[in-house]
Amino acid sequence: MLNIMLLLVLLTAASQNPATVDSVPQLSTKLALSQQSSSERSMLGEDKESLPIGEFHSMGDVTLYDDRESVVRKKGKPLSVNKNVYSGYTEYQYKDITVGLYEDMVYYVHIDASPEKIKVNGKWLVLHKQELKQAFGEPDFEAEDGDVYIRDLAAIKIYRDPATKAIVGVDLFDTIAF
Repeated sequence: MLNIMLLLVLLTAASQNPATVDSVPQLSTKLALSQQSSSERSMLGEDKESLPIGEFHSMGDVTLYDDRESVVRKKGKPLSVNKNVYSGYTEYQYKDITVGLYEDMVYYVHIDASPEKIKVNGKWLVLHKQELKQAFGEPDFEAEDGDVYIRDLAAIKIYRDPATKAIVGVDLFDTIAF
């Protein structure tokens, strides 16, 4: 609804004062996506059981559309907060996950310590080869340290120990940020 109202305001302003396409303010992709409700996203076909997951938007109940306040509301007070002065990212450390924020918006969620299962888009997945293949399909990219699955503007990387191939961590991240 907010997107429609913003569009109408911009169109009204443009008709009174013609502007070039370059001069019309653009919502960031992240802001525009965060305006979609979860019901709008589910109407896009995310909930099909038999197909690989078509879109990644949450891991461990934290979405890539969350801001700092919603993370704290969902997860509580973090065990620690660390700011990387070089990248500008702030990490909120919780017992089960690490949430990376930039300008108070979530850009990645990380689970480490050899997880056995993860919660993606509200559904638990056991980290076994067959279940991953059913949930994600074939990896879009295979690296020495893990497999990457890309869906639109988000990706999941499953980190593996190069020697043992054991899973050592999982990231959900915004591909625009990296």
